[in-house]
Amino acid sequence: MTVSIRADEWSFPSQGGGGIISLSMSAVQESPNVFSIAACAAQHPGDRPEQQDRVAILRGRRAPRCVLGLLADGVGGRAGGSLASEQVMTTAQRLFDEHGPDDSADRFFEDLVSEVHVVLQLAGVTAALEPHSTLAAVLVQPHRVDWCHVGDSRVYHVRDGRIAHRSLDDTYGEQLRREGRMNADRARLHPSAARLTQALGGSRVPCPTVTGIREPRLGDAFLLCSDGAWRDLDDEEIAGAIDVGAPREVLGDLIGRARGRAQGHGDNCSMVLLRLDPAPGA
Repeated sequence: MTVSIRADEWSFPSQGGGGIISLSMSAVQESPNVFSIAACAAQHPGDRPEQQDRVAILRGRRAPRCVLGLLADGVGGRAGGSLASEQVMTTAQRLFDEHGPDDSADRFFEDLVSEVHVVLQLAGVTAALEPHSTLAAVLVQPHRVDWCHVGDSRVYHVRDGRIAHRSLDDTYGEQLRREGRMNADRARLHPSAARLTQALGGSRVPCPTVTGIREPRLGDAFLLCSDGAWRDLDDEEIAGAIDVGAPREVLGDLIGRARGRAQGHGDNCSMVLLRLDPAPGA
């Protein structure tokens, strides 16, 4: 099995020269901690003829100390799915280049979702396609980390070897569970459980889920994961794998496990990992 590693513990040139970006972030104690961002993105096409997921780890022009991790899972046939996920990447880079270090993360995510949604709807009309996409994103800024999702691509926040937060899927099965109409096990087995209740480019304007933390800690990790990967992994093994080894090794291991369990019927697998590690010399 071959896993395509898109980035390996990315070393971003800082304003003062080379090296990993170090961010001064507020910690629990009064003196600030300095973190470096160890980041990696990995993909595998699974058992599909085309890779319709897109992943990226971006820096903006106005905020070089901010990093954006991004994952989009395209839906809508071969041409439509790829068009949709690629549009997410293109729009995100442009908007992130305009994002300032003190600008609102909520506003950035809302603008991203709104603009991509409109573009995909117009593309669907002009190209006679149905380009839809999920979105999972995490934005690391000095003093805070924020994340956003639409659809069933997940965001995991892992702290101290445990899942501190996991996004809730925008699917019919999750809606049944959340409304108390079925327990989690029954909802998972519903024939329409995986049907998306909202997506970028869909029939109605999506409402993104945006949340975050103001006091990130050393070792905090943020994983973006497409449904082709998380369906064959449980939360405990994801949390347990995050702290073991370099991000490249972590994602290679997790995608390898997911592929082994797919038994020839797996979807595209994509992951993005951002972890707050000690800064060099700290």
